[in-house]
Amino acid sequence: MKNTINSRILMWFYKHAIISELRRRKTPESIIQSFSKEYSSVSARAKDIGNSKLLSAYEMAMCFLALNYASGKDAEENYEILRDGLCASKIFCNVLADAESYLSEKKLPGRLKWAEDSHKKIYENDWVVDVLPGNEEYDLGYDYHECGVVKLCHDEGHPELAKYCCRMDFILADLMHMKLVRQGTLAEGADHCDFRYSRY
Repeated sequence: MKNTINSRILMWFYKHAIISELRRRKTPESIIQSFSKEYSSVSARAKDIGNSKLLSAYEMAMCFLALNYASGKDAEENYEILRDGLCASKIFCNVLADAESYLSEKKLPGRLKWAEDSHKKIYENDWVVDVLPGNEEYDLGYDYHECGVVKLCHDEGHPELAKYCCRMDFILADLMHMKLVRQGTLAEGADHCDFRYSRY
């Protein structure tokens, strides 16, 4: 993947959060160094997705893959390291929008344009999405027909790891004081991921 300013910032952020968590768990420095090297290797192999709105999710998936390659632990424990590291990060919690900001109607035109552009499939590994305006059942919906995390994990030969990244969506929704309802994900065999966000 191209090494842009945004990707470098995100890479630093995710590495910092995970390394901090690994150190809290008294992980040997050799494993931490291996994690950093694996993260750089996965990033170098990853297909470019340009300035995608979901670049952060793509970088997070790279982090999770690298953690699985380096830690010697199973995917469940690596998920817990990812989750706990991000939730313990003050930077992470501070940059997240709250429900009112995230669900603002003012953002809908930009989201609809993003959805329209996503169907052009300019970047092979980017997401393809339909944005659903709110109704009486939810405040904002997304139907993802293609997922960059699923594609990346498939490219790396580990499609089974994508579903762990999907769990983070619920953690993020909780931190933003929103309710997320989802019936299925591409990572677990559904034909699309149906995100439905609501205010508490």
